[in-house]
Amino acid sequence: MGLFGSLEIARSGMFINEKGLYVTGHNITNTNTEGYVRQEIEPTTSFYKNITGVGQVGVGTDIQGIRQIRHSFLDGIYRNEVESLGNYQVKDKTYTDIESIVDEPMGDGLQNVLNQFWDSWQELAKDPDSLTVRALVRQRGESLTRQVNHTGSQLNKLQDDINQEISVRVDKANEYIKQMSMLNKEILESEVASDSSNDLRDKRNVLMDNLSKLAGAKFEELKDGQVNVEIGGQLMVNRTEYFKMSVEETSEYGGFYMPKIENTNINLDIKNGEIKGLLDSRGIVFGATGSTENGSPNTKVDINLVIDNSDTSTAYLDKIKNSVKNYVKTLNSTGLDYNIRLISYSDTAAKNPTVWDKDNINVDGSTFYSAIDNLANSPSVSNAFSNVVTELNSTDDFREGASKYAVVFTKESIDGNEVDVADSDVENYIKSLKDKGINLSVVSDPLYYENSGSETVGWKTLTDGTGGKLYDINSDDYSSLMQTINYDINTDKNDKIDEYKSTGNIIPDLKKRFNALVNVMCREVNKLHSTGKTLDGKEGIDFFTAIDKTLPLEMGNVQINPEFSNLNNIVSSNGDENGDNKMALTVANLRNSKILSDDSGPLSIDDFYQSIITTMGTEAAESARINENQEKLVSSADDFRKSITDVSMDEEMSNMMKYKYAYGASSRMMNVINEMIETVLSKIGKM
Repeated sequence: MGLFGSLEIARSGMFINEKGLYVTGHNITNTNTEGYVRQEIEPTTSFYKNITGVGQVGVGTDIQGIRQIRHSFLDGIYRNEVESLGNYQVKDKTYTDIESIVDEPMGDGLQNVLNQFWDSWQELAKDPDSLTVRALVRQRGESLTRQVNHTGSQLNKLQDDINQEISVRVDKANEYIKQMSMLNKEILESEVASDSSNDLRDKRNVLMDNLSKLAGAKFEELKDGQVNVEIGGQLMVNRTEYFKMSVEETSEYGGFYMPKIENTNINLDIKNGEIKGLLDSRGIVFGATGSTENGSPNTKVDINLVIDNSDTSTAYLDKIKNSVKNYVKTLNSTGLDYNIRLISYSDTAAKNPTVWDKDNINVDGSTFYSAIDNLANSPSVSNAFSNVVTELNSTDDFREGASKYAVVFTKESIDGNEVDVADSDVENYIKSLKDKGINLSVVSDPLYYENSGSETVGWKTLTDGTGGKLYDINSDDYSSLMQTINYDINTDKNDKIDEYKSTGNIIPDLKKRFNALVNVMCREVNKLHSTGKTLDGKEGIDFFTAIDKTLPLEMGNVQINPEFSNLNNIVSSNGDENGDNKMALTVANLRNSKILSDDSGPLSIDDFYQSIITTMGTEAAESARINENQEKLVSSADDFRKSITDVSMDEEMSNMMKYKYAYGASSRMMNVINEMIETVLSKIGKM
């Protein structure tokens, strides 16, 4: 090797340590740079040279590269936790906003105006002829509707704000996606040229962290250093190519935004992150006004009145006709959105099904009433209820989402008094009716409740199997009988309206419960108020009316009847007697009537409202707890990661001293070798 080889060894030492000082300085100056990962040089021995008589001799040091002190496994743990944090933070914020809107239990929320409303009716009961107290009832009713409508409008506004925020977050995600594709290109070009791209990788890793929290993105690093990005099951960055997200108001979601791949109909099924939290908070539902998915109460009932006209007794059929007509009239007092279908049957197939769609066609029911009047006796040896089941199961007249009821009027057993019915047939009847979602009730002779012919299969088996009830057709008071049937259907529908099953859609779930409360309360008050007498001796009218008649009574769509500008129209009595306070007392007592229900059983209006507040408070507290725990997990994962990646000033100062002294030693070695070479050359010159 000689002196010149030794000179090269000293030079390589100076070069390596100079590079080490450069990297150390770079680390120190980037101590506070977001996402910066400390770097260090990777020195290695240079190649060996074989010298005759000496063997292998090292020729100095070399540098493999400058590496980042990063642990990809810890990065993965952090991103898995931070995407959940983004989700929970958004939901926690949503619950905080909802609690501010509802303002319960310590604030001046709906409970306060509800109490005042019921108290005003109590005051009217004390002085039933007073116009002054009637004015108080009207004022308290107006306060109640204002509070209800304000709560509804605030929840709708929060939902719309969240919907707009989804668009903002999608735009932010698109920025990250574009930047990542550009960084992929820069990193590839840099590393192909054997240059270091550590700082570019740091920038990309910050984007990966942010995109994880925003949209729950998944990443795949390729062998050439590029990273592919997947969001919602779709590839959004493929090396240097990228695809933008977009939000569109689609008919499927009624104006609500849903993330898609731009210029396609491909929905992005985002599983986590802030965008997922926003979607769950707003609700992945059809957003149009009146949508039951988005919280509107479903008041639709389709009722089938099934008349067995095989009895030859004119009195029987006349009584049925008159009772059905009265029943139809009483349906108006329930406030339900009803359709009625008339079916008659004997020993042949069900005949002439006639539908009264009160909202669209035949509004006055004339065709329906005419069909009732035209019912005629159809004598037969046996009737065939199986034909009724077939007719009910095959009809397309039922509306989507409507609760379906069938009320059978017959003096005979299931398939006729002289005919036995097999267990298997009844099981098939029950299955067909349940598959169609039909609740079957039967008005019949108690003789056939338990038995049909000589077999122990009666109507009770069918009603129990479908959730219906039995009524005595021999009743002397058909008016009360029909009111009972109407009451039972109305009660069953109320139970279905307030049935609460969490779907994970925060605001729509809350609106469903609030609207169930508002709708049932308003309809029950209306049912009572419309059966009372005004101070003028007239029939009572609805107390609450819908602002938009095409929509049900719900938050944002409730007002007291404009007819109450005349205070005489507010009822307190059942009759014309002075001082009659029965109706006012009945309305006041609604606050304690168990007209609603949840998993715990029947509840009063006040109890149901408290159940809503309790459930909301529990969910909010649980959300806050999960969010707090998730913050700790993310902080722990980040601290663990930073314990490896962050710059330590003590360590860097130690490295600086190490590289400084090593550089100085190499330089002194070079000076010595340089002097030796100079001595040799000077001696040679004198020879």
